[in-house]
Amino acid sequence: MVTELEITVLFTVLFLAQTAIFTYLLLRLKKRVEKSYVESRTSQDIREDLDEGKLSESILKALSILSTSSLSAREVSVNLGLSREHTARLLKKMVEAGLVVREGKPYRYRATPSGKSLLNSVRKTSD
Repeated sequence: MVTELEITVLFTVLFLAQTAIFTYLLLRLKKRVEKSYVESRTSQDIREDLDEGKLSESILKALSILSTSSLSAREVSVNLGLSREHTARLLKKMVEAGLVVREGKPYRYRATPSGKSLLNSVRKTSD
C-alpha cells in the first residue's frame, strides 16, 4: 500500500522535474529569440545602408569574391587587401546579417543565397 508520504514525495519529484524541463526549454527559447533579434537587427541595418546607398564597398567586394567560391578569412583578406582584423570584423558582420555562412575547421566562408541576391540587386541598380 502506498502511503501519503510516498505520494507527496512522488508529486514533489515530478513537480521539480517538470520545473527543470520548463526552465531548460525557456532558456533555449530565450537564446533563440535573442539570436534571431540580433540577426534581424544586423540584417536590417545592412538593408538600411543599402537603401541609403551606404553599403560598404568592402562588403560588396567580399560578397563578390565569396559568391563564386568558399574561402578562408586569410584568403578573403588577401583578395580584399584589408588587414586581418578588419576582415574578421567584416566577415562577422556578414555572418550575423545572414549574407555569409561559416563552415568547417579551419573556417571557410561562402555567400548565402540572400547574400548572392543582395549582390545581384546591387549590380542591377548600378547598371
